[in-house]
Amino acid sequence: MTHTSRGRSRLPKIPDPHTGEPRPPAAPRRESSAHEATPTDRAPIEPPPPPEGLGPTLEWSQAEKKHRVQAAFALSAIVAAFATVKVGGFDWVSDWGFWVLLSVMGAVMYWRASQEWMAAGAVWVQEGPKWVNTYELVRIRFSVDGLRRVLRLQDAEGREIHSFGLRDVQSNPLMWDLVYNGILHSVASGNCDISRKARKVLQIPPSLGREREYSAD
Repeated sequence: MTHTSRGRSRLPKIPDPHTGEPRPPAAPRRESSAHEATPTDRAPIEPPPPPEGLGPTLEWSQAEKKHRVQAAFALSAIVAAFATVKVGGFDWVSDWGFWVLLSVMGAVMYWRASQEWMAAGAVWVQEGPKWVNTYELVRIRFSVDGLRRVLRLQDAEGREIHSFGLRDVQSNPLMWDLVYNGILHSVASGNCDISRKARKVLQIPPSLGREREYSAD
């Protein structure tokens, strides 16, 4: 038995793509302590289609309409407050052009919030319309995208998620459990090039997988 085979044999089982059973154990989380659950009282609004032939969506996350409205108003309020401080008063209130700007910015924020979508099946994860097979990952990198700590994921078929938000996925623990188990198996396969930083952030033992994948970047 090879070192890689022994490593994979010690890992939790791969869930059945169609039933999602057995569910993986709880994965370590560092980015979020939230315990959001996939909604059971409503269906997602216009979700991207799941990967064909890889089983159903088991967990998903999407901002509710009220949260999108709140985000739009919050941005408009911040801009209005900044304008008040900048001009030293409320002269901007009589400027119809500024109201148009506030409306446009609020609408853009509402639209951006409505595009946020994250979902996972037994062997795949999706952010927006992009998805990867979590058990066939060949490259994992950690990065910072603005204020977000993210992973950059690529699978064996060349599919990529360039900015996979760790806080977003870890806020839904059951979704993160599915994704993390796939990451572990991909690393243990010996075919995944994972950076040292990604290993540290994901709390993956250096001994898991082949030494050549232990990249510094």
